[in-house]
Amino acid sequence: MKVINFPLCLLLPFMFLTGSCKRSAVDDSSQQPAIPTALTIRWNENESSLSIFRKSEDKAILTQNAKDDFRPFIHPILAPDGKGVLTEYSPGHHKHQTGLYWGFTNVNGRDYFHNPQGDHWKKVALNILQKEGEEVKWQTLYHLLDAEGETVMEETQNWSMKEVAGKYLLDLEWKGEAIQDITIGKYDYGGLFLRMPWKDGINGKIVNAARQKNELAEGQPAMWINVGMQVEGRNDLANIAIFDHPENRGYPQKWRVDSQLGLGPAFTRDGDWTIEKGKSETIKHQLVVYTGAFNDVEVTEYWSAFSGKAGMYSSTELWGIAQEEGRTAKFLNPQEAVDAMTIKAGYTVNVWA
Repeated sequence: MKVINFPLCLLLPFMFLTGSCKRSAVDDSSQQPAIPTALTIRWNENESSLSIFRKSEDKAILTQNAKDDFRPFIHPILAPDGKGVLTEYSPGHHKHQTGLYWGFTNVNGRDYFHNPQGDHWKKVALNILQKEGEEVKWQTLYHLLDAEGETVMEETQNWSMKEVAGKYLLDLEWKGEAIQDITIGKYDYGGLFLRMPWKDGINGKIVNAARQKNELAEGQPAMWINVGMQVEGRNDLANIAIFDHPENRGYPQKWRVDSQLGLGPAFTRDGDWTIEKGKSETIKHQLVVYTGAFNDVEVTEYWSAFSGKAGMYSSTELWGIAQEEGRTAKFLNPQEAVDAMTIKAGYTVNVWA
């Protein structure tokens, strides 16, 4: 029997974040920059929607739905390589979930997350802001209705999209203007949400910026989160990363991760938000849609480009998260520490101080 004498000491959690010999996937001056794909927007008048196309192709890669009496949502999103659809509309396990969408769960006591129908939502406009080019832009404008049909909030979603190096970069600026005094109540989820086409036994995983995976990422703060899934038509994972922005209230957000790999920021997880009548709240996100292997260093580089926090500043939030985990973690006594270890067969551990 081999014996290891293990000195008892206080170990602080550190995350090795910034060192990497890997070339930057975002800014590499030694290579020619990737040329964005030319895109165009086409109206679908009968469907109350618009779709994004590569200018040289006839197959839509993304569709924005904006019906008069239904919450706006994006579905479908086609994988950048054309292999598989990355969103799902109204699955049996969560009928209210509609691809990629926005809905708060408690606005003045009214639930807009689970109720996408017309007694909660009323379309004001669907606008094309930039129809074609290396970047396209569009806007949805909706009223959120109270139980009497009066407007509580005017919601504006400004979207932009470009495709660079085989990846979609999808930016959202969400703005909510309070028509009445508003309280967005404390809840475990509500806001932007992504539903990919999960099914039982599917190959998929979620990883956040703190490298917490799947259910361990539920309710945890992070600057970004990534979901990968082997959707129908693929032999590998397609990925969507969602970024938080430093200007958002509550940054870095805690995230909702459900048991079917649905996810989204949980803005009011820790408490109510209020918006006074006549004032507004603005929230920014970016989504990166890509195929191939997940690379946390590369995703962090894309987040840095979006957030403006590069170099040493890209790790400050993670250090704060680690400090908070250290403050709230259970301190183990010597025997508990030994019991929690994974020990190689044939070895034993003694604790000494």
